[in-house]
Amino acid sequence: MPNRMLINRDSKPIPCEECGLPTLYVARLVSGDGSLLGQTMVCTTCRQHRADADATPVR
Repeated sequence: MPNRMLINRDSKPIPCEECGLPTLYVARLVSGDGSLLGQTMVCTTCRQHRADADATPVR
């Protein structure tokens, strides 16, 4: 199983410095065997925008 990023649904988001929306969360990085690798901050809005931009074909 690959590494995963888990966001606690009960956590309260804070405003993101990039987009300004209150969609910045603390996420746990978990390995395939379930052990904790660390924590990071993730903006669910900016992350989606990056994924959309990466899917755009380059000409």
